[in-house]
Amino acid sequence: MTRDPGETPESAQEEVLGPLVRVIEEAASDAPWALIGASALRLQGAPAHSPNLEFMTSEQVLLTLGEMLQVRPDWGQGAHLAANRLHFMRHGVPVFVFSDPVFHGPYDSLAPREIPSLWDARCRVEVNGVGVLCTPLEWELVLAVVLGASSRIEALRERMVGDGYDSRLVVRLLREGRVTADTEEAVWAVLERR
Repeated sequence: MTRDPGETPESAQEEVLGPLVRVIEEAASDAPWALIGASALRLQGAPAHSPNLEFMTSEQVLLTLGEMLQVRPDWGQGAHLAANRLHFMRHGVPVFVFSDPVFHGPYDSLAPREIPSLWDARCRVEVNGVGVLCTPLEWELVLAVVLGASSRIEALRERMVGDGYDSRLVVRLLREGRVTADTEEAVWAVLERR
């Protein structure tokens, strides 16, 4: 399959997402995995754009997936993220799979593996007949506040305040993520601002 030059990045992502999710599910068996970032937001109705598909899972799933796809994992550490990762292309779409990532902001770090309510709250979005597990918007907001991603915060605020959100999930994510009081206040300020 070759990519149509007039095709949008979003439609290209949706074309490869189904087959890719099936491979991830096979590699994961019962282990947790999720689509994260802009693509997860977009599938849940929040305006966000990225040319990439990004997933997170465990180290074992990453290694199994790497063997299945014949892609070697490598360690990556940037300003905001540290994780072993797989990076490959599927029909012109860049794909990243992170194992046990740790997200770093100026004041807090979040390790999703240590946040049980995140994995329990994943939502399933149907894309071309395939159920894609996505991180919930509540998690994406907490992460955006920790990282100081102001445009993403505004997109999430608009969607969550307009359509509702699970305040109990926000409380659990903040508690289990062990964020500072300032971060907690910043998250609630976003949601309570009218």
